Formats: sequence, C-alpha cells, structure tokens
Amino acid sequence: MDILIKIGAILLLLAGAIYPMAAILGLMQRMNRKPGPLPAPAQVMVRMLLIASVPLAGILGGFAGLNPSVWESGVLRAVIVTGVAVSVIGFVVLAFLVRADKPGVDDTPAPTEQ
Repeated sequence: MDILIKIGAILLLLAGAIYPMAAILGLMQRMNRKPGPLPAPAQVMVRMLLIASVPLAGILGGFAGLNPSVWESGVLRAVIVTGVAVSVIGFVVLAFLVRADKPGVDDTPAPTEQ
C-alpha cells in the first residue's frame, strides 16, 4: 500500500508541474487562432485560476504523499483541501463556460439582405 501512495504522490507532483505549462500553451493557442472568436473574459479568468490552483493542490498533495508530516500540519492540509476544491469547482465552471461558448443552431447570425 505504501508503494501505491508513493506512486500516486509522484504522479501528483508531475501533474502539478506539467499542468500549468500545458494550460498556458492551450490558452495561447486559443487566443491566437485567427478565424475564430477570442475566448470570453470569464473563460480566461477561470483558466488563469486553474493555472494557479491545480499546481498548488498537485504539488502540495504530492509532497503530503511522500512526507506524511506535511499532511499532519493543519495549515498545509487546509491549503491542499482548498486547492483541490477550487480546482474541481474551476473545472466544472470551465466546462459550463465552454459549452455555453459553442455556437448552437439558434446562435448563428441571420444573413443580411442587401
């Protein structure tokens, strides 16, 4: 069981380190696409929030898995749990914002008559 905790902790550390780079790259690509519209400001705000909260939760959670004394600290435990909660809520909000941003059948502009 101890090996599984260590492997999970290392995966959390890797996810916490890799996620911000991948998220920034994805955000840059979304903002630089020429034919499509820019993402909504709320979407950019949630993405920036996730760029901050996911590494915080992942890296501190990974350290807590490798060193149990980190998890025993009440302050660090509160920071980890808060980071995880903010990350989960952020991903849910982002899913709703992305779904609302996609054009539907009713969102297509009507052709103008000239």
